[in-house]
Amino acid sequence: MKKIIACFLTLCSVAVFAKDKRTEMPRFELPSAQTTGFGGAHVAFTDNVSALIVNPAAIMRVRQRSFFAPSFTLISPQKTFGLIGKIGDGADMGVALEALNNPNNPGKVPFGLDINEFPISVAYVADGFGFGIWDRISVNANVIGTTAEAVMLVDLLVPVGFAFKILDTDAHDVDAGATLKIFGRGYGKKMINITEIIDNADQILDDLGMPVIMGAGLDLGFIYRWDIGLSAGITFDDIINHGGAITYVGGGEPDEDGYYVPFSLNFGVAYDLKIGNVWKDAPSFIARTGVAFAFDWRNFDLLFETENPYLRRNPALGIGLGLQFSFVDIFKLRLGMNEMLPAFGFGFDLGTFEFDMSYYGKELGLEPGQMPAAAVDLTIAIRPGAKERNWPWTRTSLVSVIDGLIKKHKEKSAATANNAGTE
Repeated sequence: MKKIIACFLTLCSVAVFAKDKRTEMPRFELPSAQTTGFGGAHVAFTDNVSALIVNPAAIMRVRQRSFFAPSFTLISPQKTFGLIGKIGDGADMGVALEALNNPNNPGKVPFGLDINEFPISVAYVADGFGFGIWDRISVNANVIGTTAEAVMLVDLLVPVGFAFKILDTDAHDVDAGATLKIFGRGYGKKMINITEIIDNADQILDDLGMPVIMGAGLDLGFIYRWDIGLSAGITFDDIINHGGAITYVGGGEPDEDGYYVPFSLNFGVAYDLKIGNVWKDAPSFIARTGVAFAFDWRNFDLLFETENPYLRRNPALGIGLGLQFSFVDIFKLRLGMNEMLPAFGFGFDLGTFEFDMSYYGKELGLEPGQMPAAAVDLTIAIRPGAKERNWPWTRTSLVSVIDGLIKKHKEKSAATANNAGTE
């Protein structure tokens, strides 16, 4: 069985272009305080427009619009403000970094900043169809001694998703979906000497040598729901993904063979318990209170990766756990674990307006504990609901269509047999 799964994953990960000749890029993500405080995004527990890139099958049950949802991430907030303060007091960069050095991880200080869905944040999802236009700016610099390993991403992501029903009954539903991700990306990665750029910040961009890449990727997803609150999901992300450089910023040359995001397999289960579903006569404020649990294993395919095992990410870092307490469907308290590090978050959901914060651990290395960092997220979102839609491809389930065809075939066969008997 293990060999069959490994073979299947290999086939899924083979794109139209030769993967080994192209430059690998980080995955397309839009982290927010709702997900980072809950142990990451969960393929079996996603109920907003982000389902387009988390699990496209989930857009079958989502009705939401979004036109303002900025999210900000600061990595190592305490060290960042400490560094700014010491430099402001006139300290040399090297002295300031030495003062912030972690004795448990000497010589390594991670810094980073993400700005997600600002200023571009437009999305629409309703009953099996959705699209989005999102931007993301991410800068990460892992300081090792006087050298910084800098990675910069500037993304414009345009996902277009479709979903349909496989099974639709009173108690059990199975949906499937696909998302075409059209993207533009500026991607720079470089080792930078901090002492050389202190007095010349413009050199950072020149050293990064950032190609501007255009391309597209394809995701597939499935989700099963049981009306008692249990759900399970699986996604096949970036089954095909390829991009090519259209220009280059800074020194250097783009990769002529192109760029790609590697295939990933993700699965998860979730259970959402609402008191009102168990206690039918509960007062309104109690009925709208509940708890949700979610477990995911992201990049599960890495378990079957045998090439360069010491150069790939540890599969254990893909495990995510989340626990969310919901009070009157307004106040949310979240606990979780992602990348083998704890997470905490809280937020307010007033329907159209959402406010969330999270504080969590983030692993920037390939192994647990190699380059851990604290991070804080802040998300403010205005996401009104969308009108119910009845798209042609969602009016009936695949099982119902097949059942109808079988019945018609049986009726036709019976009619043919009757006619033959009459003759």
